[in-house]
Amino acid sequence: MFTEKANECITHAHRGARAYAPENTMPAFRKAHELGAEAIELDVNLTKDGYAVIYHDYVLTRTTNIAELPHLQKHGKKTGIHHLTLDEVRTLDAGKWYAETDPHGQINNGVVPAEIAAAFAGTTIPTLDELLIFIKSSGMLLNLEIKDQTQIGDHSHTIIHTILEQIFKHDVKEQTMISSFNHDYLTKIYAEIPDMPLGVLTEKRIEKSVEYCKKLNASAFHPCRTFTTADDIKKLREAGLMVNIWTINSEHELYAFAHWGTSGLISDFPDRALAAIQAVRSR
Repeated sequence: MFTEKANECITHAHRGARAYAPENTMPAFRKAHELGAEAIELDVNLTKDGYAVIYHDYVLTRTTNIAELPHLQKHGKKTGIHHLTLDEVRTLDAGKWYAETDPHGQINNGVVPAEIAAAFAGTTIPTLDELLIFIKSSGMLLNLEIKDQTQIGDHSHTIIHTILEQIFKHDVKEQTMISSFNHDYLTKIYAEIPDMPLGVLTEKRIEKSVEYCKKLNASAFHPCRTFTTADDIKKLREAGLMVNIWTINSEHELYAFAHWGTSGLISDFPDRALAAIQAVRSR
């Protein structure tokens, strides 16, 4: 199903609709669906006891209340998902920070009412299992990033097998693309499941990106917006590769990348991305 969208331009809600709700939480994913996003982009990490959960950072201070819970600060401010069990992770509040920090200014400008923002308090970090139930029932596509576990000293590949088991358990393989900045993960997934759509995530320019993606047997290239040109997109698309650009929020850039033939706009504002896509289609 994901590869069937290869010739279209679709909206990927970045960590859910995180401009409107706390990132990588079920409220953000439900909001993305409400706003018409066709896909959700999110991040998967492992807990200390090996459960897959949806969380971006390697430490917990930015988007949880761990600073208020000294008994969970096992490594001080550097405490991360990988230091806590699933039961401990589930006691964290991953929603209160949104109203406290207003990360995209949506409360201040009145788009997100203060009472709705306040109601996010008590939101938990979702498990991959919980998220995949939503993906299956909603019919949305899933752009799943595997967080690089080698960055936290874990050189096992347990996370790959945990994620794949969950994908097959919930029968969402056709709705899913797996991406990672750790391209060794992509190689290992291809060796086990050759028809799994794979996306090459990169924060640095890769000059021979077509050849690089082909070498990794990837279906898509996921570069940062800051160094990606219209010519880059043209070459990748002509080679049959999807191109999903992150993270684009301005209306001008969303329109430009959609006009250049990008297959996926990864945005914190999925409504803006959808409007840009519709504007290009109507030209």
